[in-house]
Amino acid sequence: MGPVLEDLRKLNRERFHLIWKAAQTGNLQSLNEEQRSLAEIMLEHEEYHNQFEIADHLSEHEYDAETETNPFLHITFHQIIESQLEARDPIEVYQFFNAMLKKKLSRHEVVHLIGHILSYLIYACLQEQKEFDLERYKSLLKKYKNRNPDRLPALIESDFDQQG
Repeated sequence: MGPVLEDLRKLNRERFHLIWKAAQTGNLQSLNEEQRSLAEIMLEHEEYHNQFEIADHLSEHEYDAETETNPFLHITFHQIIESQLEARDPIEVYQFFNAMLKKKLSRHEVVHLIGHILSYLIYACLQEQKEFDLERYKSLLKKYKNRNPDRLPALIESDFDQQG
C-alpha cells in the first residue's frame, strides 16, 4: 500500500474514533447528519466496539479479507445501504428490503444481505478496474428478492463465481 493510501486509512480511522467518542458520550447533536448516521450504526455493532475504541491506533492494521472483517468497511457499507434505502435509490434496494422484511428478517439482517451483494460488485469493480455496474446491482436485487433469504449468500457466491 502506498503512502497516500496509508495516510487516507489513518485519517479515516481517526475520523471513526472521533465519531465513536461522541457516540459513547451520547453527544450526537455535535455531529453532522452523516456522522450521526455512522455513530448510530456503530452503536448497533457491539462486536466492533473495541476496534472503534482504538481506531486511532489501528491506522496501520490491514485487515485480511479471508480471516477478518474490517469493521470500518462494514460500517461504511451499512451507511451506504441505509442512504440508498432512505432515498429509495435505486428503487430495487427498497423493493428487496421490503420483500425480505416480509420474510421475517430484521432490518439489520436485510442490510447485511444487501451488503453481501454490494461487496461482491464493488470487489469485481476494483478487480476489473471498471465503473460500478449499477444495472447489474439492480438486476441482482430484483432476482434475489423472491428467493429464500437463508439460501441467498450461497446463491450470490455461486452467481459471482460463474459470472465473475
